[in-house]
Amino acid sequence: MDNEKRERRIGQIKQGLFIAVGVLMIACGIHFFLLPNNLSLGGATGMALVLSKYLPLSTGPLLVIVNAVLFILGFLIIGNKFGILTVISSLALSGTVWFLEAFLPIQEPVVHNIFLNLIIAVLLYGSGVGIVLNQYASTGGSDIIAKIINRFFGLDLGKGCLVTDFVITLFAGFTFGTEVALYCIIGVIINGLVIDFTIDGMNGGKLCFITTTHPDEICDYLISLGRSATIYDARGAYTREPKTVIQTVVSNRDFIRLKGYIKMVDESVFMVVTNSHKVIGWHWRKLDD
Repeated sequence: MDNEKRERRIGQIKQGLFIAVGVLMIACGIHFFLLPNNLSLGGATGMALVLSKYLPLSTGPLLVIVNAVLFILGFLIIGNKFGILTVISSLALSGTVWFLEAFLPIQEPVVHNIFLNLIIAVLLYGSGVGIVLNQYASTGGSDIIAKIINRFFGLDLGKGCLVTDFVITLFAGFTFGTEVALYCIIGVIINGLVIDFTIDGMNGGKLCFITTTHPDEICDYLISLGRSATIYDARGAYTREPKTVIQTVVSNRDFIRLKGYIKMVDESVFMVVTNSHKVIGWHWRKLDD
């Protein structure tokens, strides 16, 4: 029981650190690259950016207000279904952007190439969102609006987020000009690809089918790595001799270690390896994710 508590505690600390890193990446992308160029990738940040043009407040405090209003509307319309991690992440992002504005103000773009600013911003923003989403949280914004749209119109959440970000981008275009709007649309599209790539990269692994005469040693090694396997009895088509096939999924890092171990214990092994983009279950992601 003590070991389970310790593992759970370590898992929570890792989760918190990943969320903090993701939030910081998003905030840096917003503060250093998006806001100085009046660029928007939709969401609460895009709404705050547009509002800052018409209200006597900077984007940081407006982002806090926008997120607070969205959470209140979401609570009133769809109930308390956001999760504490989403609330914490969205407020942490708003506070971090506000902090950067107060202590590291930017008077002009870091680089004077709007497309380069957009690409760097998307890489930081999209990777950060992917990291946060991978920890079963989100930064609010479009997610909440998409849930409200889903409640009334039945539109699925992915399309709801896309529609929401597109509408916010149009408002940014009306506010800052057609050229900015076109850059923002490009940014929204690339951002979605970066988010998917980040999540796949963090959850992917190597699916291995190992035909061996040393199944016990290999399975014991897999267990020492914190993984497990499924064992099949098989028979060779050429020799007709009995074989054992081990099916397992390991991380990319552990695959290198596994390959080195197998080379030591069974040089006659036959192994088929393929990339696995998403793994669900024990020691991987939750089944209800």
